[in-house]
Amino acid sequence: MNAVIRACGLQKSYAGQRVVDGLDLSIYKGECFGLLGPNGAGKTTTLRMLLGLIAPDAGTATLLDLPVPQAAREARIRVGVVPQMDNLDPDF
Repeated sequence: MNAVIRACGLQKSYAGQRVVDGLDLSIYKGECFGLLGPNGAGKTTTLRMLLGLIAPDAGTATLLDLPVPQAAREARIRVGVVPQMDNLDPDF
């Protein structure tokens, strides 16, 4: 069975500070998965990389068997994400 979300060696740094350090992750259809950690632990950065919104400094990710960020738009068409805080234009 293929993972619906897979990360292999994901890394991301901001201003020389590593916020995601070699993340390996596989999530399969039907699983419930949560990212827990304090502010600044890299949870949002990880989700942004998995959705192809930002590129990792190293490593690879797939979402529904599509490589991200290369095929991120196609992958995002098939998923939904509900953040804790909305980012919509208040006049929307």
